[in-house]
Amino acid sequence: MASDGKRTGAPVSVVVIGVEDLDASLGFYAGTLGLTVTESRTWQGADLERHWRVPAGTSARCAFLAHGADPVGRIQLMEFSGRDRKVARPASVRRAVGLFNLNIYASDIRRDYARLAAQGYRFWSEPAHNNFGPAIGETMEASFDGPDGVVINLIQLLTEDPKTVIGHITQFIAGYGRTPTGFTSVVTTAHTVADMEKALAFYYGPLGMTVFVESILQGPVTNRALSLPEHARTRSVIVQGHHEYGKIALAAALNYEIPSLVANAVPPHIGYLAQSFEVADLAATASTCAALGTEVFSGPAELDLPGRGRCTAMVVRNPGSGALQELFQV
Repeated sequence: MASDGKRTGAPVSVVVIGVEDLDASLGFYAGTLGLTVTESRTWQGADLERHWRVPAGTSARCAFLAHGADPVGRIQLMEFSGRDRKVARPASVRRAVGLFNLNIYASDIRRDYARLAAQGYRFWSEPAHNNFGPAIGETMEASFDGPDGVVINLIQLLTEDPKTVIGHITQFIAGYGRTPTGFTSVVTTAHTVADMEKALAFYYGPLGMTVFVESILQGPVTNRALSLPEHARTRSVIVQGHHEYGKIALAAALNYEIPSLVANAVPPHIGYLAQSFEVADLAATASTCAALGTEVFSGPAELDLPGRGRCTAMVVRNPGSGALQELFQV
């Protein structure tokens, strides 16, 4: 597992996305982003029904995508059967409580912006330059509405000095490699919460993650880029596990109201449904979750998970938002 040798904690191993049409979504994730499909199968039966709490007789066409040697930042696409599937995030919603976006590193964001815009993807703005100061470095970023209501944020790293945060990541990617189309797997993923302290207690406690950077996002320029009110103030805490990928960008609205996606972000619906974490001892992790009062969505059981094989797994709700968090032990 690629690491700096010092950090511990579980990064996001898999993001689980409910899709409207699996073949169409694969056209983006495998075709455009260049991720490799490592397993495709139709999942049905008691394990699926119990684990994801879907009606009896439900099936799901699944595709599991990855890039790189390490089990982090992977994507599990699931096209559930049934007619009454809702889209968790309407296109008009630019910030809401729940799981929200995927951050992907791009090699040439202006080229990718032009190509994706020509394909009909709706960008929130043109690529924007961000200077986070001499200790962190500079980026170019652009967000757009990806398939199935999932927001995709493309990031081009501009700083190369390895003494900076961004330069260090640039150096990591140079050694780790990109997909054939110039992208990466999921490096960071956004989770907007109603209660930051409860969310952090979950990520710091059961998952052992640590803080990467914390700040208050504010100001007209920043808020325009985030499609937020001009005077909005947002608490941002990025947490990390033992890998450069699989970070979580937590956000909490400080002085404005936002809707919640959580009620509809459950199988068999369409959208960003869950974050999944590999843990060393599921029983111990479950015990720590219980001590926090974490709600259990589906209890521990042995089952075959797409892309991972026979595992012991469970699903809980993050106490800071109610969003689904899958925990598994191989």
